[in-house]
Amino acid sequence: MQIRTRESIIEILCPAKLNLYLEVKGKRSDGYHEIESVMQTVSIYDRLLIEPADSGTQLSCSDPGIPSGDTNTVCRAVKEMRRATGINAGVKIHLEKRVPAGAGLAGGSSDAAGTIAGLNALWRTGLSEARQAQIGAAVGSDVPFFFSAGGALCRGRGEKVTPLPVIEPIHFVVVWPGFEISTREIYRRLDILGLTNCGENDKIGKFKQQITRRGSANSAAIAENFFNRLEQPALGLHGELKKIKQSMAGEGLLGVTMTGSGSAFYGLCERKEAARQKKHKLAALGIGIVFACESTQG
Repeated sequence: MQIRTRESIIEILCPAKLNLYLEVKGKRSDGYHEIESVMQTVSIYDRLLIEPADSGTQLSCSDPGIPSGDTNTVCRAVKEMRRATGINAGVKIHLEKRVPAGAGLAGGSSDAAGTIAGLNALWRTGLSEARQAQIGAAVGSDVPFFFSAGGALCRGRGEKVTPLPVIEPIHFVVVWPGFEISTREIYRRLDILGLTNCGENDKIGKFKQQITRRGSANSAAIAENFFNRLEQPALGLHGELKKIKQSMAGEGLLGVTMTGSGSAFYGLCERKEAARQKKHKLAALGIGIVFACESTQG
């Protein structure tokens, strides 16, 4: 994430993430699923503006469809920061929403991480990134990831984060079909299909080697190792997603794969200009909202 200070206002750019690799290892005793995932931040951003207020938490959002009450991850993050620091000062927060909700891009988790980092700056609490990540874990499993340096290997429920920096930018096209998918329903179908406890997947080792090498010639090799265990049950539930995947592959995007539990798909391009061109071609097909983006360092 990127943090800027303008007088008494803290501005935070909160990036989306892609799951470049996602394996589900099985169901845990606490009801969650054990995962192993390579996550990468990309240059699609929500924007937070945080400033002092007389009291309470005042949240506004550019998207009227986003709830502004206690269920919003921003409000939950404020609550956890107050609990952790003992500071009860009022805050006013405006969220400019660009990362689609319910798309597998973790916009809500990124906003929560941005809120924690922003309050850390506003309140001058001096919390380490590790401590901020711990606070974020109480909001959601993906939140700690956003305190890493852009790329990371995430295990457990997603909260065990090991940095895995991408040496050179990777260029993507992302397509969101315009509807949300229930994460709970995808995991339920995964269990029904018997796709958990699948044993070791050798893609993860190959993947880690490829993304930490230099040279764009590795683009095809990187794309070969994109993987998402949740994609099959999602395609079974929503047939229209198959058209999106086929359309992206038809435009020559490499390794077209779903991110998270959906509904967005991404594909790799070797160059930034190629990603922009393919974005316009896919947008003309009317299959969803299309982004051209690249990997970031957080």
